[in-house]
Amino acid sequence: MSAQLVLTHKRLGSPALLLLLGYLVLALAGSLLLWLPAAQQSPVAWPDTLFTAVSAVTVTGLVVVDTATAYSALGQTIIGLLIQLGGLGYMSLGAAAMLSFNASVGLRNQAMLSSYWQLGPDLRLSQVIRFTLLFSLGLEAALTALFALHWVPLLGWERGLGTSLFHAVSAFNNAGFALSGDSLMSVSPAWMVLAHAAGFILGGLGFAVLYELLVLRRCRSIHTRLVLWATLALLVAGTLLLLLFEQHHSLAGLPWQQRLLHAFFQNATARTAGFNSVDIAAMSPAGQTWLMLNMVVGAAPGSTAGGLRITTFVLLITGVVAALQGRTETRMLGRMLGVEYLLRAAGILVITLLLLSLTTLAALYLMPGLSPFSLVFELISALGTVGLSLGITAELSQATKVLLMMVMIIGKLSPVYLFTALAGNPERPLRYAGGRIALG
Repeated sequence: MSAQLVLTHKRLGSPALLLLLGYLVLALAGSLLLWLPAAQQSPVAWPDTLFTAVSAVTVTGLVVVDTATAYSALGQTIIGLLIQLGGLGYMSLGAAAMLSFNASVGLRNQAMLSSYWQLGPDLRLSQVIRFTLLFSLGLEAALTALFALHWVPLLGWERGLGTSLFHAVSAFNNAGFALSGDSLMSVSPAWMVLAHAAGFILGGLGFAVLYELLVLRRCRSIHTRLVLWATLALLVAGTLLLLLFEQHHSLAGLPWQQRLLHAFFQNATARTAGFNSVDIAAMSPAGQTWLMLNMVVGAAPGSTAGGLRITTFVLLITGVVAALQGRTETRMLGRMLGVEYLLRAAGILVITLLLLSLTTLAALYLMPGLSPFSLVFELISALGTVGLSLGITAELSQATKVLLMMVMIIGKLSPVYLFTALAGNPERPLRYAGGRIALG
């Protein structure tokens, strides 16, 4: 076997490329199933079913047709299954299947999988996967029962339970799909909005964090503490900022309780899910920009959500402080992190910004008549697998939709994780002589 074939075999056996191929196969199969006449209430072209399938598999939530009116109960069930497989099941079952063949997977790939799931040295991958499956199914069942209290009296048992289950799966997997054209804007009980928020906030914490809190019943690792404190800080600060930005816009004229509810929900969903309880297009430019910043930051690593990742965001901030103080390490929560963490965080930021820049240029070229702000909002939403939109998704050209599908897939797998797997790592990296350059 030639060296090139050996390299190709190794790369195709990597978890990242197996996940990529799996998502592509799921999206293609899902699009063909959604194209069946029995899955549709009104005719939907195959390119639009492919877009819907990619959006569901990557748990993004951007749609070109209304899920409730374009697809039948069968079609909605298929979308729900794609969300479950894309957000949780495929990754978990795929990892479990690979771990059951240790001879084929090898220690190197097991270490890569553990890194992808953000597991500490004291956490076993098989245990976390088992917990992930049980916890996710249990929480989705609880959310379904809770949502049924609202939708069953309104829609009847069959449709009410179906809607409840669909929203439970969509919420926990941070998908943002809803069975109404206005997402959650027409859902009036505050507890329903908060229940959706609880689902996608928990889903966005990461399974390693949930495992440590619920199974090990501790909060000692710096990763868990950082995720919890940073999530809390962004929820509080973001809610206050949206109350300020939207007091004369999307929240104008509402009682203070409703203002607080919608500001909290819209800030939380921008980092993870993509539901909306207010009209995003009616928000102020400052509010929309804040949503974009949240979509870039994202949720925790190893979760059902995407984005730059909240740990990377915090590390970049502390890294800037460390650099200004002339230190080669950063300090947080009583621990010290070396320069390798700062370099990785900086690399993630550079690759993400480069990807956004290139895709923005391509989108502006393909759709010169649309607002640049709206296009950037759409691309950031796709890369963060969020699903919020200013209402232009259905207006995009086919080429722009293809671009958006590529961005959603990259965002689901994480740009750095995917590109590292594609590039490969040399077995024996060379070390060069040191040098000095001037910065700043």
